[in-house]
Amino acid sequence: MICNRFLLLFTVSSLFLAFWIRGEEKVGTIDLIGKLPEQHLLVEVVWKPKDLARGLMYRESLPENQGMLFVLPFEQKAVFWMKNTRIPLSIAFMDKRGKILEIYSMKPFDLTPIPSQSSFVKFALEVNEGWFERHKLLAGDQLTPKDTTWEKLLLLLKN
Repeated sequence: MICNRFLLLFTVSSLFLAFWIRGEEKVGTIDLIGKLPEQHLLVEVVWKPKDLARGLMYRESLPENQGMLFVLPFEQKAVFWMKNTRIPLSIAFMDKRGKILEIYSMKPFDLTPIPSQSSFVKFALEVNEGWFERHKLLAGDQLTPKDTTWEKLLLLLKN
């Protein structure tokens, strides 16, 4: 019994430490996977208000199979724009289970708001423009964090 509790505590602590170290305190990275092998993406995870506001602003480029996952404080209608963002992007609004609800293209420096239609957006995933199309991902498809679940990720971010 004590051994099982220690193992659970060690596992949770290790996950947190790995997430914190890889993320340089404010941003962590996780792998997201789809149903097909080419649907693999390494994403920075942002959840703190200042990081949510900054997003991919001021970046010069974004590697092809990388992106940014915005974790919103609660399920909601989401609105994004491209202020100070020079990289053409695609954004997927996702629910709390990683199901893609909607996908939109976003143009560099465009201040036009891009609102979600759904009120159940928990995550927004930004990638290079056309990434979802090139990797055959559509609204209704699922992305899953590798080696964890969405629920565990959200619990980790609460602490």
